[in-house]
Amino acid sequence: MTTQPAHGHFRPLLPVANALRARDNDVRVATSARFRPVVEGHGFAVEPAGLEWLLSDKSTIPDELRAPEESTFEAFFAHQFVRMTAERLARDVISLAPRWRPEIIVRESTEYGGALAGESLGIPVMALQVASPSLITRGVLAEVEGAWNVARRPLGLPPDHGLQRLQRLPVICFAPPALHDPVVPLPPGLASFRVAPASLMEVTPAALDRLGTERPMVYATLGTVFNDPTYDLPFFPAVLDGLRDEALDLVVTVGPNVDPGSLGEQPSNVHIAAFLPQRAVLERCSAVVCHGGYGTILDAIDAAVPLVVVPFGADQHINARSVERLGIGLVLDAGALTAESLRAAVSAVLTEPDWRRNITRLRDDWHALPGPDGAVAMIEQLGSRSG
Repeated sequence: MTTQPAHGHFRPLLPVANALRARDNDVRVATSARFRPVVEGHGFAVEPAGLEWLLSDKSTIPDELRAPEESTFEAFFAHQFVRMTAERLARDVISLAPRWRPEIIVRESTEYGGALAGESLGIPVMALQVASPSLITRGVLAEVEGAWNVARRPLGLPPDHGLQRLQRLPVICFAPPALHDPVVPLPPGLASFRVAPASLMEVTPAALDRLGTERPMVYATLGTVFNDPTYDLPFFPAVLDGLRDEALDLVVTVGPNVDPGSLGEQPSNVHIAAFLPQRAVLERCSAVVCHGGYGTILDAIDAAVPLVVVPFGADQHINARSVERLGIGLVLDAGALTAESLRAAVSAVLTEPDWRRNITRLRDDWHALPGPDGAVAMIEQLGSRSG
């Protein structure tokens, strides 16, 4: 498996990784050496590969590799996930083949080096979707194609005109089909699955035992990338000012680069932490306030918890539109975010039953799909055909 070095990119691989291991497959993860402790914490062997960087910490990117400040989103995506990282990771994966030859590579969908390595080694490659497919617009594809073909040349691979080789790879998607924008074509090889049962997910921290028992619990998060303080977003001040004095319990995660104490002293109904196991927290929640990251949206749907979304960038605006279209939450404009607007939105999703009814229906439809074992069968079939 290959992944960009970030929780939100690696974590979606876990249902498949765990199911593969349960069927006696040997699983290793190739990623940045700096991200090694996270992967090993989940019990998987790591092959340090590619650039030593962390997606959640811009300071780990060498100055000469940074994207130009004036980059469009399309150019930035292609630079960071292809030009900056793909060839480096591919070379390291190729180099391990003499001592441990993988029979199949499963790459998360923003990690392109695994696809280059698989083609170089002559072994099958499959992708696992970790961001909205609607993020990959024609503009993004055009930029990716240029960077992709530059990365292919030093590896001795022929040009891939129109990304035909890349786009015909099969794709595993752990998301409800209804979440995808109906006007945007999906990858032709995409197959949808449900996530693992909640009982197999994380354990709720004991620190939260006193919260959410006598009044609603609301969870607020910016995920694992947009909590970087260099973004200087108004999210956490609006959440705290808008909700700490309400008749609810508030749980906030600020990420590894923010000191929870820097947000000041809080009343007893507020719990602030750098990190908490999100899926377990959501089991106790009545609403979630977030940026609209793909993983957070999926976790909220899986727990049937209505959303208040404040999108800032990446695929968050795309995901926010899906939240509105499906009636599973409210969306606030980040540029006009205030404590008052956030308080009103949270009050609405807590008191109006349609939000929970809609997200519960979406969750139930999703859970009717095959689970991770179905995705593993798809992987093993691809591997057996190649053999």
